[in-house]
Amino acid sequence: MKMKCRNFNINNESRLIRQVLLENKVFPLLASLLFLASCDASDLRPKRGGPPPMSHSRDRYACQINDEGYCIFTGSPHQTGLKPGTEQIINANGEFLFWSHEALASDASGNVLEARGKPTSDGDELMKSSQENLTDDEKVFHRVMAIMYPIRNALMYDIAELTQIQWDTLLEELTKRKIKETTFTEGDTPRDNYYGRQGIFELAKDPDGQDIHHELMRFLEESSLYLLCHTTSEDFNEMLKETHPEGHDPCCGAGIEEKIGF
Repeated sequence: MKMKCRNFNINNESRLIRQVLLENKVFPLLASLLFLASCDASDLRPKRGGPPPMSHSRDRYACQINDEGYCIFTGSPHQTGLKPGTEQIINANGEFLFWSHEALASDASGNVLEARGKPTSDGDELMKSSQENLTDDEKVFHRVMAIMYPIRNALMYDIAELTQIQWDTLLEELTKRKIKETTFTEGDTPRDNYYGRQGIFELAKDPDGQDIHHELMRFLEESSLYLLCHTTSEDFNEMLKETHPEGHDPCCGAGIEEKIGF
């Protein structure tokens, strides 16, 4: 399915506005931006600063440089997750717990998470429960959470032991959908920079004494959202846009040309 990003159509009214602006040479930049309001996702693919930041939630986190030079986060790692390439939900020791079609993501209080674009948080885990009454989008949401928990652990807590092969294995679902392909670090401010799959691995492996929590959290938040955009319905994609805390359209910003489901 080819993604289309439609904020509004360039109809007669918007063409008239553009004509007036151009003829009077008022705000020519604004006039030209009318062309960008209706576009294919490929046209919105970031050329410099990358997709807009997903939320302010990353500011609740911090990491501390340990004796080995790694930026290790405060908080606790997830104790459950989906074993890559399988349908097995495993614990932190790699032991089988239950199957993915029995898994629901829950918060620290044991409440089942609502299927939304909210990023994963400390205390979130997978619990065994029936998915019988869930919609297809809700089932996909819980699978995305199961995929993201081990990725989050790897970057935030287990980076010292993480190898390139292990990292690539964790990211198989992102890689096949070309999610987070590009790294850009020449922005005017740190906020303009963003990291792809390999770039964030290299940064986490060598933070050069810096607190890199913002960069890591941005990667995790956007990866989760973009995976949801790929694997859920257009209605769910629209909900992600309508409920975004900063009013962005994450699925348009993801640059999806062809959606690839599970």
